[in-house]
Amino acid sequence: MKNIFKTLLVCFLAIGLTNCEDNEKSPLAEQVNGSYVFIDIESPVIDVTALETSTFGGTLRTAVDNVASHEFEVRRVSGGLASEYVPIYSTTSFPAEFRISAPDIATALGIDVSEILPGDRFDFVGKTTGTDGSIVYENNLNADLFGEPGQRQAYNLQTFVSCPFFVEEAIGTYQLLSCGLTFCGGGNTFEVVAGEEPNTVVMLNPYNSFDPDTGEPFNIVVQVNPVTGEMTIDSQAAFDTADTGNNGFLPTKIETETGFYFSCVGFITTTLDNSIEQVGTGALFTFGALPFEAQKL
Repeated sequence: MKNIFKTLLVCFLAIGLTNCEDNEKSPLAEQVNGSYVFIDIESPVIDVTALETSTFGGTLRTAVDNVASHEFEVRRVSGGLASEYVPIYSTTSFPAEFRISAPDIATALGIDVSEILPGDRFDFVGKTTGTDGSIVYENNLNADLFGEPGQRQAYNLQTFVSCPFFVEEAIGTYQLLSCGLTFCGGGNTFEVVAGEEPNTVVMLNPYNSFDPDTGEPFNIVVQVNPVTGEMTIDSQAAFDTADTGNNGFLPTKIETETGFYFSCVGFITTTLDNSIEQVGTGALFTFGALPFEAQKL
């Protein structure tokens, strides 16, 4: 993190930018020959109330007409246990409809569809074969391309079996599983309580961080769609930036990029955008997209 902070300062002092993100990327660092695809996700989750017919997916497209095929493998993560990856989808024509149902996944995994549960997660990894025989995976896709959501999702994407959200199910004690930063990666526990508005909850100091001026904990208000479990965090201060080892900044603000709150299994998963304002200059920086996952105990 200290190296990232130094790099951010170099960006600020050298070119006076107010935003410096993903500074290690080089637009010239082309690692593949352009045989890649992207996807527009139109159905983000599988609906548990329509398990047989609900689908996850969208439309696969190519940037250039030099792609021979694109395929996906999938694994199921249920109750903290992950299956092996198995093939589930392949296409040789573009644009192509990528639509995956729970029965499709069950068949690929060799299980009965009734074994698929609310809150189950499905991880997909993609592979593109070019007309010249070249192969593109996540790990050799150019960093700038992988930074684009449509590109990233064509090679590494997730979906869940959604369940209706109920505040009564959601409240309780949670353990923070992932936060993307060292200072909060030790398995903090925190409480979730009912919010003031319908379909809202409040995470009480999930980062175990306190406002340097007031000494008050950072509590985070979460709004949840009661039908799909899709969650929204409006921009709000979440932790003291000094906790990351970077001084001279106001508290870090976060807001959701994408996220789901599965009250049926007590699981929170989201990706958070963030902004950090430098004291005195008002210059804005970011840690980049941060994961946030927590499990109810």
